Amino acid sequence: MVWPAWLWVGTRLKFSLWLANRLATWTGLVYLWRRLRSRRWFWLWVALANLVSLGVLVAVFFWLR
Repeated sequence: MVWPAWLWVGTRLKFSLWLANRLATWTGLVYLWRRLRSRRWFWLWVALANLVSLGVLVAVFFWLR
């Protein structure tokens, strides 16, 4: 997969945003996993939450470009 140059985590601001995004996403998903892991379609929602989270991060990186 080829990533555009503006998407690389090369500055402190982008690294901080990436780290905050991943920590918030993982913390929220662990919380949901503890509460909803027995529900049907749970893993689909986990994948969807990750996609949305990373999509928002890419949009912010694009805006910062």
